[in-house]
Amino acid sequence: MVFRNDLSPFALRLVLGGHELGVRWYGLAYVAGLVLAYAAFRRAIRDGRLKPKTDRALDRLFTASLVGVFAGGRLGFVLQSPVRLLRDPLFVFKVWEGGMAFFGGLVGVLLALGWVARKERLRLLDLTDVAAPVAMLGLGFGRLANFVNAELWGRPTGADWGVIYPKVDGLPRHPSELYEAASHFLAFAVLTPLARRSGRSGLLSALFLILYGGLRFVTDFWRDEPLLGALNTGQWASLAVAACGAGLMLARRKESVS
Repeated sequence: MVFRNDLSPFALRLVLGGHELGVRWYGLAYVAGLVLAYAAFRRAIRDGRLKPKTDRALDRLFTASLVGVFAGGRLGFVLQSPVRLLRDPLFVFKVWEGGMAFFGGLVGVLLALGWVARKERLRLLDLTDVAAPVAMLGLGFGRLANFVNAELWGRPTGADWGVIYPKVDGLPRHPSELYEAASHFLAFAVLTPLARRSGRSGLLSALFLILYGGLRFVTDFWRDEPLLGALNTGQWASLAVAACGAGLMLARRKESVS
């Protein structure tokens, strides 16, 4: 049965002076992801998997994750919209209009965690290993919120599970946000048990990149039309992410053998 996506983006909504205000599901997804990251870092410190230099490490990790996700994600989205930026230079600050990019957020978090690693004399790969499973879960929450927001819709489809996005057109489309969310939850289910058994630094980080890139490459076939050859830009970027993960895994394996 085809579903019409008229869902409200607000978990809690107020109308003041003709303006909608409230708590959005998209914002709650980010909050959930950051809370999970905080809990994961705290547990890793308590269990001795992370041994920071100072007592401020946990606060630094949380703040770095927060700044890295939002600054990197926003900047990545802005760089994908150069025409809009030239037309409206203040667009970069209009966060209430939405707009975040995973690849920018990934770079932002890596830079932020790298700063913490240097300050606390920790290995960056140990930090990213702790963050990998909960990051995948947070990404899944984010894609569910994208579906509620009726954004990142897929290509038209004749399938019974098609979704109509009224603000786009009246055609049933692939709910590509739900496909991606399912892939993230699947990856989380793979990473979580490995986190309890893995003793090799960087393994979970490499698997995160491989799983994200590989699964995103597949789900994007139902999302965007090809732009560069037979693939879209998201798929090319996903291949690059997966290749980085494979390279990291090979490097860590060679190091462990030697």
